[in-house]
Amino acid sequence: MSSHIDPPRGVFTLPTPCESSNPFWEVIKLSTSKHFILQRTIASSSNNNTILRGVFSTIHNVLDTNASPFRILFQPEINGNSMQVAVSKSQKVIEDAWKWIEDNLDKGLLKLDNAEKLEFVVTKINSLVTRQDRGTDEVSEDQEIRNASRTFRQVFNLASTERLVSFYSCAYRGIQQGWMYISENYLGFHSVILGIETKLFIELKDIQSLVKEKSKRGIVSDSIKIITKDGNEHFFSNLFHRDDTYDLLVQLTNLSMERILKNATLEPAPGFIYDIENFGESLRPNTPLTPDPPLSPMIPPLRKNLEDQKRDKEFQILYNLPITEHLMQECTCEFVMPETKEVYVGKLQLSEGYLTFESTDKKPCSLVLPLYTVQRVERLYSKTHAFALSISNWHKMKLLFQINMPKTSIEKFCLVLRDNLKDQVRLMKSLKSFLNTCLSETLLTDSKKEEHSSIGGLGLTFGFPGDVKKQRDRYKMKLWTEYMQSNGRNLTLIKLSDFQKLVRAGLPNRLRGEMWELCSGAMYLRFINEGLYDKLHQDYSGKSSISTEEIEKDLNRSLPEYPAYQKPEGINRLRRVLTAYSWKDPELGYCQAMNIVVSALLIYMSEEQAFWILNVLCVKMLPGYYSTSMYGAILDQKIFDHYVQMKMPSLYSHFQSVDVQLTVACFPWFLSLYINSMPLNYAFRVLDCFFMEGPKILFQIGLAILKVNKKELLGITDDGAFINVLKNYFSTLDKPAHPDNKNPKIREITKFNELMVVAFKEFESITTESLIELRKTYQLKVVHNIESFTKRSIIRNLQNTLKFSKEDISIIYDKFSTAQFYGKQKNDSRNDSRMNLSTFYSFLGSIADWAKLDDDELINNNNDTVLRDSQGHRLVGYKIINKLFEYFDKSSSGGVSLQDVVLGLGEIKFGDILSRIELFFNLHDTNKDGYLSKEEILQMSESLLFIFRFRKDDENLGSVSNFTKNAFIKSYSEKPLNLDDSDTPSTEDDDDTVLSLPLFREVTLSDEYLENFFDTGFAATFQLVEPVEERQKGLGREIFNSLMSDGMKFASLFGKRSTTDRRKSHHVYQSQSPMGSSLDVRSSSCLDVRTSSSSDLWYRRRSNSQENPGLLVVTRSSSPDSFISIESGRSTSGVRRSLSPGSFISTEDDDDRFSIQEVERLLDEYHDESDAKSINGSIMSNHERDLTDDSTNG
Repeated sequence: MSSHIDPPRGVFTLPTPCESSNPFWEVIKLSTSKHFILQRTIASSSNNNTILRGVFSTIHNVLDTNASPFRILFQPEINGNSMQVAVSKSQKVIEDAWKWIEDNLDKGLLKLDNAEKLEFVVTKINSLVTRQDRGTDEVSEDQEIRNASRTFRQVFNLASTERLVSFYSCAYRGIQQGWMYISENYLGFHSVILGIETKLFIELKDIQSLVKEKSKRGIVSDSIKIITKDGNEHFFSNLFHRDDTYDLLVQLTNLSMERILKNATLEPAPGFIYDIENFGESLRPNTPLTPDPPLSPMIPPLRKNLEDQKRDKEFQILYNLPITEHLMQECTCEFVMPETKEVYVGKLQLSEGYLTFESTDKKPCSLVLPLYTVQRVERLYSKTHAFALSISNWHKMKLLFQINMPKTSIEKFCLVLRDNLKDQVRLMKSLKSFLNTCLSETLLTDSKKEEHSSIGGLGLTFGFPGDVKKQRDRYKMKLWTEYMQSNGRNLTLIKLSDFQKLVRAGLPNRLRGEMWELCSGAMYLRFINEGLYDKLHQDYSGKSSISTEEIEKDLNRSLPEYPAYQKPEGINRLRRVLTAYSWKDPELGYCQAMNIVVSALLIYMSEEQAFWILNVLCVKMLPGYYSTSMYGAILDQKIFDHYVQMKMPSLYSHFQSVDVQLTVACFPWFLSLYINSMPLNYAFRVLDCFFMEGPKILFQIGLAILKVNKKELLGITDDGAFINVLKNYFSTLDKPAHPDNKNPKIREITKFNELMVVAFKEFESITTESLIELRKTYQLKVVHNIESFTKRSIIRNLQNTLKFSKEDISIIYDKFSTAQFYGKQKNDSRNDSRMNLSTFYSFLGSIADWAKLDDDELINNNNDTVLRDSQGHRLVGYKIINKLFEYFDKSSSGGVSLQDVVLGLGEIKFGDILSRIELFFNLHDTNKDGYLSKEEILQMSESLLFIFRFRKDDENLGSVSNFTKNAFIKSYSEKPLNLDDSDTPSTEDDDDTVLSLPLFREVTLSDEYLENFFDTGFAATFQLVEPVEERQKGLGREIFNSLMSDGMKFASLFGKRSTTDRRKSHHVYQSQSPMGSSLDVRSSSCLDVRTSSSSDLWYRRRSNSQENPGLLVVTRSSSPDSFISIESGRSTSGVRRSLSPGSFISTEDDDDRFSIQEVERLLDEYHDESDAKSINGSIMSNHERDLTDDSTNG
């Protein structure tokens, strides 16, 4: 008959083949059918001495990450191969699993044939694991990840939902060899060397610096140094995959930084409309780190998801593709140009909507071919290659790709290409109308229409900046026409070496907008999101937000020197673009300097084109530049300072000596893309290069400006002089750089031409790759500085902090923001500083132990939280915390702010006993009628029992029982009731029982235990303390002490074996000083000191302030997790032997400490388990007898 008891959670694993006869494991039990085996590690066995256990644990730690000391194996055939089905660190939990297996599986095996047993067990266990652990690492496809993740979660006590990314063997601080675990949110290190355990736990969001280091005296590049925001340094070496580890940590910390920045806001998201009830979901896609679990029970390792994300992001950045594109296939090939037949060797890559090519030889060639522009694909015979692919596009160009791949790979590539082409057919219908908005289409099909075309921006009406003749605009247009005739146009353009030269020479005014859109990738977004710009204006017509108000203030300050922005036509266009983007990305909304950039864009392009380029700037090219914190611009300023220091050290030193800040002049350069600094015609030349080559241009131009003006800048003494030098330079960019030179061609070189040459020649070493690396280096510190500034600002703006100290408020903020950080991880895309209910659970659990809840007990049905466990019983903990949440939420908005939390906690912490009693009354007065009904009184009792559940005394049960009884009695006193003969009135069928607040106070204050609880106990449960970091002492010292103690004990052991009465003693050690005085025990409070060894002994000192204060009692427990409980008022740092061989002395200054392993081993060597149990009873009885005799004599 099967048991109705649910199987324990987090114990069972997918059946995994393993060896049953492993030298590191010993058998504890065999099932009735002999098919199930319960084992434990040799290192956890109490039958071995300390040194042997330490050696086994060390070997086990170095060779295997699976540190769980208990496991259950299944043997389909007796003495055959085995499969692991359950593991645990706790003996009690593994025994619960063993019991469930005996009741549900083992008995059933006796009725099955041998051929059916394997399928029966595997099916049952698989079903159990996939049902309990759906979406966790327990159902990962990678067996090593399953094992390592289980160990990681057990060692560091993490929820099953925390997924492990990877793990590595390494050494901490050079000597402690162990395992590094990296998960979504944490980095952990665990090591066990000769019984000495080291645990290190770091939140990824707290990492401020990641640096690659060298170990072995600076010779071997195998180390990483991690610095956290509190200044602690952690050094990991012996990393054989150092670069992979570093890249993974950088990727994960970047994701953490994004979430920190999302939370580090001083105000609500500026783009959210005031009428929040009618607000729709943000149109910006949300890509969480962990995707939704697939329908299949097995899931790929999280490391694979991260690798795919990294690869896709690099692919998107390289070709400026939409974030919806993912790299699906790639291969090396030779691309043959259709006209010149020139061959380029490179890489061919395929995504859902695009076929791309990038050359890898010295000849530059880049191609992005949207699949919706493909008209025909042919597979050709090739004499020199295994496979040839001919593709005809919309503009009648035939592109030839010659590929050398195995036949199976070629077939797979063609199959994916065919399927993707079918998916793009729907977009081909709108291609013709879209191309009509591109000037290049008109230019090449009918050159006469080009002059009269209305395609363009405000420049067509109000003129383009600069002198058209000096810019040689017609000549440039002719060159571009010739280039596009041979190499495609707009969506089918091929970028060769001449393309870069033409862009750097300056784009023609009429073609500039289209080329900016094409090079930035905004053209692809505009095509696939046709009509979205107009729809935004229709959906949000007449609505307002903080952003729309700020936009109105800045409209008249946008390029006032350009005539279009002095008239309604230009102002209206600018308003429409900025407001549309604030609706599209409400979290960002609007930021100053966006108006400057957009006003420049609108000179050369339409509203819709400017809208999509602004989207690319904010999301991809310059992320964080226009956010509320402007962290992207601040980060790049740090990098710019670094470049100045490295490239021009003398100038940088001069700035430092005269206290001139580069950001005074340089920050506006980056934020406005030089539009506000240079004359417009030259600023647009910079933008030509910026959209083609990316953000590195901003740094190259900035460094060139300082380089050209270095001589003058070395003479400045303050910020004002610094700005004047640069201002004078910008005003003379059209002047000759060398007016006195005899060569007329050199005299024609302007200062701007000189600037561009210096930027591209002298600072060519500044590449996109080096910029990305520097952003990785500096971004962590920048984000933490922003977070720190936000913290100070929010705390300073709190209206009421009650009696909390600055330290208390700081801790409350840290707990609040940490809960928000992890609470918003999965799917909350909205930037809201208020804490919802599910996050409040986590927050309250971080400051009150009684509020810690197990989320696994919740049953989610249609995303609704059902407050019942798997047995159908109500979860009282969630009920009481829900009530506290409603109490904190004074405005009934469904969320609590930091101010609400401070006020709510302050009323609890600093209120008097009557106010806390009233608080409990109001929490349980559901209908707010001023009375507690029978059901509400019972809920009050359940809440008190829930809060008291971790208390070790038994008085709380009696107090709550008496409270319930007296509450019913007092409630009856307000109404005439028929009493039975019993002392307690019957409550059956009396649903109108009520208890008023005065009577509730009377019942509560009549019980001393509850009175103390409401007076001080409840407030004391909320602990506002910073987490204490566990620091491990030197491993060498620990090992030396352990070996020395073992040697002394072994020597002492042989001398004591001759004493025959040692075995008959009661193991009662009287603690005395050398002078014979008893050990001072000042209190009966209990202090638990947990050790890292796996022992099954409990040590408890029972003390009395008057009698037998030094009595030490040793008892045995079935728990595998050992600890010492010393009933003493103060913590002692160690226990050493006194002159008496049977006594212990408490001392704080002795380094020769008596370890728990020594006590455990001595007891195991002198006595077996049964003796210890009988001795325990003898000790207790003797102790009670001594107390009775002493009290009588006294």
